Amino acid sequence: MKQYLTEMHSFAAVIEYGGFTAAAKVLKVSKGLISQHVTRLEEALGTQLLFRTTRKLELTETGTAFLVYCQRLGENAEAGFEAVESLRKNPTGTVRITVPVSFGEIFLNDIITTFQTRHSDITIELELENRYRDLKSDPVDMAIRAGLASDPDQVAIPLGQLSELVCASPAYWQMTPPVTTPNDLRNHNCINNFHYCTDNRWLFFGEDGPQSILVRGTLRLNHYPLIRNAACQGLGVARLPRYIAMQEISAGRLETRLNAYTSPQSPISLVYPYQGALPLKNRLLIDFIRDWFYARPDLLETGKRASLK
Repeated sequence: MKQYLTEMHSFAAVIEYGGFTAAAKVLKVSKGLISQHVTRLEEALGTQLLFRTTRKLELTETGTAFLVYCQRLGENAEAGFEAVESLRKNPTGTVRITVPVSFGEIFLNDIITTFQTRHSDITIELELENRYRDLKSDPVDMAIRAGLASDPDQVAIPLGQLSELVCASPAYWQMTPPVTTPNDLRNHNCINNFHYCTDNRWLFFGEDGPQSILVRGTLRLNHYPLIRNAACQGLGVARLPRYIAMQEISAGRLETRLNAYTSPQSPISLVYPYQGALPLKNRLLIDFIRDWFYARPDLLETGKRASLK
C-alpha cells in the first residue's frame, strides 16, 4: 500500500544498519519515529516482524519474507534517481552487439552511423557473425536473431518478419519464359543459397496450399548479397530476403514475380539478457534500432503487409 512506503523504508534501514538507533541516525530522524514506523507495519500486516530484546533484533519468518520487498523499494528508488541523473549527462560506455553477416552488411552500418551522430560518446562494438553467441557467457550485450526466442532469461524485442521475394533483373525476365506459378520456376536458372536451402527446394504458400518446388541452376552461393548481385547481373532467378532486395527493386535493377505467393516467415528480434536495471547506453541503442525498423516496413514486415511499391 502506498501509505506505508516510508514505514517499509524505515524497516529495511533497521535491518541494514543493525538497529533502531543506527537507522535513525542514518535517516536523520528520531529513534522513536523509526520504532513507530515498524509498529505501524506490524499492525497493518497483523503479524510481528521483529523479535526485540535488550541485546539484539531478530527477524521473524514473516519479517524475513517481507524484508525482501522493502529492500527492493530502496533499490528501485536508487536506480530511478540514477537513471534520471544519467539523462542529464551524455551517456558513455561501450555497447557490444552481434548480428548475422548479411544482415549487418546491408544496413547496420547506416544504423550505427546515425546513432553515433546523436550519441557520440557511446562506443559501438559491432560483430558480424552467423555463429550463435551465448549472451550469458560471451561478452555481448545484445544480438539480432531470426526465429522465436525461447530463453526465459532473455528479452526479445520484435523487429519484424523475415520473408523472401522471387527476383531477377528486367533483362532476364524479358529473355525467359513467363513465371505465373511456382511450377514455372522449373524452366528457369535459379540461384540457390545452399547454406539455408540444402535440398534445392523453395517452399511457397498460396490459395491452393503449400507447394515445394525443386529448383535447378548453374550458380549456388552461400551469401545473400552475392546472390543479389548475381541476380542484378542477369545470371538467374533469386529468392532474396526483403531487406536485401528492396533497394534494388526500388531502383529498378530487380523485378519480382509470384507476388501472390508467400514464403515461410521467421520473426526477427533484438535480444538481450534480462536484467533489472538496463544501462542507459543499452536502452538508447535498443530503442533506436527498434524505431529504425518500424519506420521502414518494406525491409521487415512489422505487423502490417509491406508493399512492393
